[in-house]
Amino acid sequence: MGKFDGILLMSDLDGTLCSAGTVSQENCDAIRYFQSEGGLFSVASGRNPDWLLNWKEYFVPNTWSAMINGAVFCDATGKNFIFDQPAGMEIVETAEQVMRACPNLKSVFFCGCNQKPYEVPQGAFIDPELLPSPIYKCLLRTSSEESDEHTAIVKKMLAPNYIVMRSWINGIEFQPTGTGKGDAVHRMKEVLGERARIVVAVGNYENDIDMIAAADIGYAVKDALDSVKAVADRITVPCAEHAIAHVISDLEKIERS
Repeated sequence: MGKFDGILLMSDLDGTLCSAGTVSQENCDAIRYFQSEGGLFSVASGRNPDWLLNWKEYFVPNTWSAMINGAVFCDATGKNFIFDQPAGMEIVETAEQVMRACPNLKSVFFCGCNQKPYEVPQGAFIDPELLPSPIYKCLLRTSSEESDEHTAIVKKMLAPNYIVMRSWINGIEFQPTGTGKGDAVHRMKEVLGERARIVVAVGNYENDIDMIAAADIGYAVKDALDSVKAVADRITVPCAEHAIAHVISDLEKIERS
């Protein structure tokens, strides 16, 4: 029986596990140790499922990962799914309404699954033949100066049918309610049962807030947004200081106590 049996560790990717475009050797070694002692390691990211293949030489999740912010549950190849929930085609009209309400938004990206997003600049024609099929989320490109204002407008417009969040200052994402990272925590518990008796979640930005709040133990990296740290049970070291390795070390101390 391993010391991490029954623990599922769900980690955000960019700014949490990955720093400056790479995953440290310390994090990789810690993940392998965690897995060897019975722990389940999962990625929870806004990126496409096949993005996981970019990291196969660094780490390999040993359970389902929640990609596109939780709209898809996939294996380590990014190709086999046990859950996926795309948006309906009404998301196209919704995006048009948002762009009209926020004329200073730069563009909208229509995002499929493992497909190249289709970018439409503000005011341009949306060619239905170029849209991914199906669409899972939309990404609105904004300026840093107007990001807060635009986010507030979009949240007010789209509630309760869509969740609205940012994964970085210049990108506002919206996708159907029920497909966020917090929903992914609950879904993982249902799917994995006793293998995920304790869910530990780690993140740094707005799209991680619901996940951290829903987890049994929620961590924010030290350089996370204040709004993320406010919902976390614990604050670990900054991302660049091998945050996931520190979380795993912390969990080992908890299990021993």
